[in-house]
Amino acid sequence: MVTKKKRDMGGIPTSSMADIAFLLLVFFLTTTVFDIKKGLGMTLPPHSENTDVKQRLKDENILRVWINKQGLIYIDGIRMQIPDIRAEIEKRINGRPELVISLKTHREARYELMVKVLEQLQLADAEKISLSTGFQGKESP
Repeated sequence: MVTKKKRDMGGIPTSSMADIAFLLLVFFLTTTVFDIKKGLGMTLPPHSENTDVKQRLKDENILRVWINKQGLIYIDGIRMQIPDIRAEIEKRINGRPELVISLKTHREARYELMVKVLEQLQLADAEKISLSTGFQGKESP
């Protein structure tokens, strides 16, 4: 009888597989560039000890800016375009340091539009800005 010799089939050496995986992991972690998003640059007021006391503003000291569901912008009921906002705000702020700008955005309006309006308010040197994104009122003020 003839006996068959068993051949060594050879295999993939796995002893250095963990080392290779670790090197690949380190390579991708060190070469990947993460996109860091900037937030909205705003200076918040300092903490007040009198948080229980609410101060009521006079109606004439509030400038209302609305952004409705369709993305239309209104300043105290007058429709505006983004390039015109800065000049209008500068005109209304002139000599009125107590003026508070209330920026209300409809919940379904584009976030980008609210940011552009906020940038125009900051360029107009508006210091007192109140933000609200829960506005669900009528479509036009």
